Amino acid sequence: MTRPSSAPAAGSPAPWRQQLARLNRQTRAWWAERTSRERLLLRAAALAVGLALAWAAGLKPALRDIEQVRERLPRLRADAAQVDALILEAQALAHRRSGRLDADELAEALGAGLRRAGLEASATLNEISGPESGSPRQWEILLSGADAERAMEWLSGLPYLLRLRVHAVELRRASMDGRDRPGHVSGRIVVGPPAEGSP
Repeated sequence: MTRPSSAPAAGSPAPWRQQLARLNRQTRAWWAERTSRERLLLRAAALAVGLALAWAAGLKPALRDIEQVRERLPRLRADAAQVDALILEAQALAHRRSGRLDADELAEALGAGLRRAGLEASATLNEISGPESGSPRQWEILLSGADAERAMEWLSGLPYLLRLRVHAVELRRASMDGRDRPGHVSGRIVVGPPAEGSP
């Protein structure tokens, strides 16, 4: 009595190849039965599915990453500007303690302080008097639509950080297109070194 062999006979294709060939024949027959309009619609659907898969698998995550980087970049730049401003203020304070802070360094430290406070975009720093006019140097800060809380915090720290005296403050609520902007101020601040002999 002979046992039936489970292995395919030599020279005959494997069962999976036979199934693949049969499936291929069935697919071709099915495709041949379709009208030209149906074939066109099926090709368009296959293209749409392929594009959707490419979008979901590759393009969408890449675009999301790019958008996240764009959102983070301004914050990183602002952080870098704050670090630079702190370095300049620290250098100015070190010079001040050693009694060597000159007016140019003081102006630079003022600008750095405005950047650190987030007021750089809404503030303009100008020197309005100097030794050539026979008076001590003074600086005018023009604010236009500045955040009121940041401006007040920056202004309150000037006497302690840079030992500057506030000579004049003329601030009002900012307006845009004739409407008040609560929480924002515009106006003018004049600062300069303290009078001789003052602490």
